[in-house]
Amino acid sequence: MRPQRLAFIDIGTNTILCLIVELSDGGRFRVLNDFAEITRLGEGVDQNQTIGRAGEQRSRDVLKQYLASCENLGVEAVTAVGTSALRDARNSLELRERWHAELGLQVRVISGNEEAGYSFLAVQRGLSLGGRELLVIDIGGGSTEFIRGNEGGVVGAESINMGSVRLTERFLHSDPVGDAECASMITAIDQQLASIRVRFSDGGAGLALVGIAGTFTTLAAVEKQLTRYSHSAVHGACLTLSEVRRQVRLFQSKTIAERKKIPGLEAKRADVILAGACLTERIMRSFGAERIMVSDQGVRYGLLHERLASL
Repeated sequence: MRPQRLAFIDIGTNTILCLIVELSDGGRFRVLNDFAEITRLGEGVDQNQTIGRAGEQRSRDVLKQYLASCENLGVEAVTAVGTSALRDARNSLELRERWHAELGLQVRVISGNEEAGYSFLAVQRGLSLGGRELLVIDIGGGSTEFIRGNEGGVVGAESINMGSVRLTERFLHSDPVGDAECASMITAIDQQLASIRVRFSDGGAGLALVGIAGTFTTLAAVEKQLTRYSHSAVHGACLTLSEVRRQVRLFQSKTIAERKKIPGLEAKRADVILAGACLTERIMRSFGAERIMVSDQGVRYGLLHERLASL
């Protein structure tokens, strides 16, 4: 009997990811494809609370490509979830009904806490962290999740409505970005992070920080000057606070067109990477962290591990 093939799709504010795996005996799996495409589904959602037609069309086209790949590979079941943009948009249900009618794809919108749980599960199963107390940070386009836990599981989680796209749309309008705009954004970030620190009564002292999703993987790729993205080079890499600050200065000093030429930085992420890098720097500073480990296995891997646990 042929091993079972499954797909897991994570529809985010900025990026849509699709993991296709083949399961074998004993809970093992083999990755057949791990796609990532920036579609900017959540463009304008912060201001309008509505997903626009352009973002919907870009996302639909990518989903159609993913489903064609699934069909070609003989995938038996597709699990798809939506996060911040689909949580916030007033027309989320209408859009998902269109996708269901046009593509045959059922998309489940997950809460911030569910997103946090899947992210933590992916880190817990995907990195060798020796039973340490962890703070997993998932910077998305529209929101950021903070998940504290250990080998026993999640012990606390918090989600804030700040991500690389949302912060860019709210604060960063010049090209290159001026100091005043950056300062206003940092003030807003720090106000949000103050409540996160209160959530962790010990201030997060002694926690091992792990960052997942596109901002962190991009910062790691830029440090390594990767001309072609490499999962093995990025997954498990460590970013230092000094390196993150170097990249903040680099991105702020350049126009968006100039950023697109930086090795390791995907062109479609060039406009939002400064906000993501600033958010990373303020998080590390807030928790007194000199380094953060990077994982490129996020919600889609959490969905996979949940499925494996049910077999």
